[in-house]
Amino acid sequence: MRVIENENQFYTSLKEAADHILEVLSKQMNVNTFCVASNNQVMSMIHSVFHRKEVLFESGTQLNFLDAY
Repeated sequence: MRVIENENQFYTSLKEAADHILEVLSKQMNVNTFCVASNNQVMSMIHSVFHRKEVLFESGTQLNFLDAY
């Protein structure tokens, strides 16, 4: 994973940015699961996921939009 050194550098993919965000959040908050997802109001697509202990789902999982929340 690439760390941003200055504001002129960007991530090359949503997954790369999401992985970095989850890494930072996991050090700040003591919760089991964080994920970065997108949705079309029908389905939610999980792009990146962090589980501290219990694995609830994997990256690439698609969930019914209402079930994702």
